Amino acid sequence: MTDDAKLILTGREDSIVVENAHGQYFHLTGNLTKGGFIANPDAIQSWHKNTEITPISQLEKEQIMTAIMQQTIHSPFKILFDETFFHEKS
Repeated sequence: MTDDAKLILTGREDSIVVENAHGQYFHLTGNLTKGGFIANPDAIQSWHKNTEITPISQLEKEQIMTAIMQQTIHSPFKILFDETFFHEKS
């Protein structure tokens, strides 16, 4: 994933579809809250496209999470990640 790559975020009932510039996607699960979505970082595991499945490395996972939060930081609907993930890394 490159720093300038934008992700396409599409909301579904209890998940958000995250798609990259190559048409690969994954479903980000979590909880809808007032003004946003608290996402489960464990949902970021593999990119899907047609019948292809490409695993997502830990580094790319962190880049994806950062990109999603940066893209929604100024939006009235923010996507954040469950903070228990960040406490586990410390």
